Amino acid sequence: MTTNQHGQHGRLRRIGKYMFRFPGRLAVFFLLTILAVSYSPMQPAFAGDSLSGTAQAHSTTGRDTVFRGIDLTAEEEAFLKRHPVIRVGNEDDWPPFDFSEHGRPKGYAIDYLELLEERLGLSFEYVNGYTWFELLGLLRQGEIDLLPCLWKTESRTRFMTFTESYLALPYVIVAPKGACSIQSVDELKGRTVAVAKGYKQEEVLAESHPEIGRYQVQNTLQGLEAVLYGEADAYIGYLGSVVYLTATRFMGSLQVCGESKIPELGPQGLHMAVRKEYRVLRDILQKAMDAVTDKQKVELSQKWIPVEEHRVANLTTEEKVFLRKHPVLRVDNLKNWPPFNFNSKGRLSGFCVDYMNLLADKLGIEIEYVSGPTWEGFMGMLQAGTLDCLCDIVETPDRRERIAFTDPYFSIFSGIVVRKDNDRYTRLKDLAGKVVAVPEDFYYEEILNRHYSGLQISVEKDILDCLKAVSAGKAEAALAEKPVFDYLINQHFLTDLKSVPIMGSRHFEDTPVSIGVRKDRRILVDILEKAMARISRQERAGLARRWINPQDSGLEPSRILLSPQERQWLEEKEALTICVRPSWLPFEALGAGKGPDEYRGIVADIIALLEKRIGVPIRPLPTTSWKESLAAIKNGKCDLLSSFCKDSIGSMGSMEESNFVLSKPYIESVNVMVARDDQPYIPDLHALEEKRLGVVQGNPVVKYLEEGFPGIQLCFYPDLGQALQHVSRGEVDAAMGSLYRVSHTIHQLGLYDLKIAGQTPYKESLCLGIRKDAPILSAIMNKAVASLSEREVSQVTRKWLSIRYDKGLDIRLLVQILAGGAFLISLFILWNRKLAFLNRKISNAHQRLAVKSRELEQLSVTDPLTGMFNRMKFEELLQHEIKRVQRTGECFSLIMLDVDNFKEINDSYGHQAGDSVLKKISGFLQASIREADNLGRWGGEEFLVLCPNTSDTGAATLAEHLRRLIAARKLTVAGGVTCSFGVAEYRHEEGESQLLNRVDRAMYRAKELGRNRVELAE
Repeated sequence: MTTNQHGQHGRLRRIGKYMFRFPGRLAVFFLLTILAVSYSPMQPAFAGDSLSGTAQAHSTTGRDTVFRGIDLTAEEEAFLKRHPVIRVGNEDDWPPFDFSEHGRPKGYAIDYLELLEERLGLSFEYVNGYTWFELLGLLRQGEIDLLPCLWKTESRTRFMTFTESYLALPYVIVAPKGACSIQSVDELKGRTVAVAKGYKQEEVLAESHPEIGRYQVQNTLQGLEAVLYGEADAYIGYLGSVVYLTATRFMGSLQVCGESKIPELGPQGLHMAVRKEYRVLRDILQKAMDAVTDKQKVELSQKWIPVEEHRVANLTTEEKVFLRKHPVLRVDNLKNWPPFNFNSKGRLSGFCVDYMNLLADKLGIEIEYVSGPTWEGFMGMLQAGTLDCLCDIVETPDRRERIAFTDPYFSIFSGIVVRKDNDRYTRLKDLAGKVVAVPEDFYYEEILNRHYSGLQISVEKDILDCLKAVSAGKAEAALAEKPVFDYLINQHFLTDLKSVPIMGSRHFEDTPVSIGVRKDRRILVDILEKAMARISRQERAGLARRWINPQDSGLEPSRILLSPQERQWLEEKEALTICVRPSWLPFEALGAGKGPDEYRGIVADIIALLEKRIGVPIRPLPTTSWKESLAAIKNGKCDLLSSFCKDSIGSMGSMEESNFVLSKPYIESVNVMVARDDQPYIPDLHALEEKRLGVVQGNPVVKYLEEGFPGIQLCFYPDLGQALQHVSRGEVDAAMGSLYRVSHTIHQLGLYDLKIAGQTPYKESLCLGIRKDAPILSAIMNKAVASLSEREVSQVTRKWLSIRYDKGLDIRLLVQILAGGAFLISLFILWNRKLAFLNRKISNAHQRLAVKSRELEQLSVTDPLTGMFNRMKFEELLQHEIKRVQRTGECFSLIMLDVDNFKEINDSYGHQAGDSVLKKISGFLQASIREADNLGRWGGEEFLVLCPNTSDTGAATLAEHLRRLIAARKLTVAGGVTCSFGVAEYRHEEGESQLLNRVDRAMYRAKELGRNRVELAE
């Protein structure tokens, strides 16, 4: 559980590195200890309500006894005798306070309970593996007796009783290092403070401190990032959340200046809570808590709430000397072993790469990745001493003689890949006598030669070549790691292949992966293992969520951070209702599937992800139409609308947004043009002037077309299916619709004579509709939507589009075979010929489907005119590059160029001549940049070049080369054209918009100084 059910500002996380502005860290430690103790009132409690029966009889005697140093009444002693074991709810993931590792309870609260256990002579039985809401339910039902670590709210006092708080931490002010003259809220007057929407700080500052400017963000992390990137001067947050995030997100340039000292934002305390009817247990616990000494509290704080994060503790003098002599470790980077270790266009990627970067941060060293050699080449480099580590090696008996291994840091299952029409092989013994492809120099060849001599082994260059061998029929099966197979099958659209785990083999059940070093460098193994011990469970889980498919890894999507008010609101709500479009596949449909209440489709799967994020059910409310769903939310019958369309031009769709607000978009679909296969490519909507275009009546795109393209003849249809059918029959020249809807409908109706003929700038985004009278729900759902990763959404859309492809083909095949069989039943030979003909058509249809799938993938990321990356894809690449250099400390530069006097070209020679110029320039650029560089069309006549690992000097040299190249070419009938260039090197901790603004200003300065020149950004 990662969401917050405990307090005002999101769940506390592992407390990490931070600094107050005081001169010494010792002073900081004592300050935190004083805070923890002083904010923990430990007043003796009165005895609770008497229990019935024997306990009540004891309590009437008024006799107090001493029980292991604690004064207990007879009633309390009797309770302990009747209840020697207390069942405690243990959370899974709320470090450092209450969490579990492999079912073992850990944390500040657990150690605190052990102190009470020793004094009271009872035993605690921990119950874990449940969500926070389930633990609350178990307490309500009497299945557990105690929750050890939570914040007190009014709603919870109805079914539980609380001890006094045993730990409290304050709200603090966070600012950049060097700006910590800010010591109180009074010094924030006239400045801007980042505030999280829906959090208590926002309300307090708005009501009590209107003189302070507010920069609204969604959560604590965004608030800290706003300060980091200069969008706000400071952030006010709960100490636990702040120090955890600044440590785990490597925000070393931020500093805790001190407490906020705002009366309305007092310290938040942690309590224990027991069942309402166990009031006597509360009193027993309180007496034991009162007996806990200050020394014991300090020891707990030292263990679980360190004020200083040491990189790696307990390094020996010899180990420290080794690291000083070797501040940079050379590590292998494989060319093609995704998602673990691979190189994509010069970008180092994968689970192993990120893991090694974490180790480097713990050790205070750097990693130099070596790319290019084969696996055998890397092994040779390790032995020769030109490589320090192999970060992705499996320990085998042969390798053990030459290599020293760390403990494994992750395990993967091996898998077998076969063609889908030949999926009976799940055991290696089934492949006896068959050709099995394995990657060159991998440990598989060694194990197969030793234990499975009956196989015919075909050694291929890498895993991708193994897949190609199976697809082409060269091999019957391939053997390698199943997650790698799955990644490559999806990435390269090898839809005729299927991967399954190996069954019944003790040699391939669970493959542990380690880090390997030279045999004579055992000291490096010891150092790495100490660093590995410092990687937290949350850090490991974050890497797994990023790189490993949750369906394969067994990981659930992580919960979101919620404020206590939001958690309480959800607790009281228990479930949300959602109104949907009953018949709108592939996005969503209700009923007509496996059952009348079945909710399915792309949106349904995304709603299921959101449901896991917030931790409460989201249940569809049956309606017969979208209109009825809109009426239901207006009348308060449901909390959410599933799929309100918002287009890229600013329209809010055909319905007025009067009684609900919109969430952030959770999926975006570009509108495409569809034509017959024999029609030429449609570069843009201008090409349809004086032609007939089919559109769905009432679609917001109609207004866009009527205003922007009056020369197009619009033909209206009640639904997209009819519009596409009219295109297929030649009654209209083209149709326009959402990419996902078009793809689904083409395959549903079997219209395989149609193709995606072009892309439009018009996009539709799907948002949730949220009741206006529930602003707290709006904050919750926006957090949930923001937590969805691009990979999750992509997996959902691919799943539903592929389902529809298969279903469409199966129906068509069935109809054709039945029709042919009925018609040719008396002519057996002719019937066979007809069947063969149909099979050929189906094979051709499969081939066209594969081509169309690749076209759809390409269209979503490329500019239709130039074929280079579009703006949306380039922004994604730029964001990834910024994150990479923030982690690695490397550099990159950005080049922006703009065609000089481009308007005059269009005015003098027409738009077709202008388009021709842009195409030629893009061709020159693509042919002249490095393979590692990325090129994109930013808009109009502007282009961007992203240059990894390049300073502004190097990028300026490249820009000058491009400038001369373009100026020397004749690109129009009147001669050549020129371009003006701006160059900017990324500055660490700079935001994307700041970098773009600098390079844009440099480019315009080049124009102002006479055009056809290169200018460096300031």
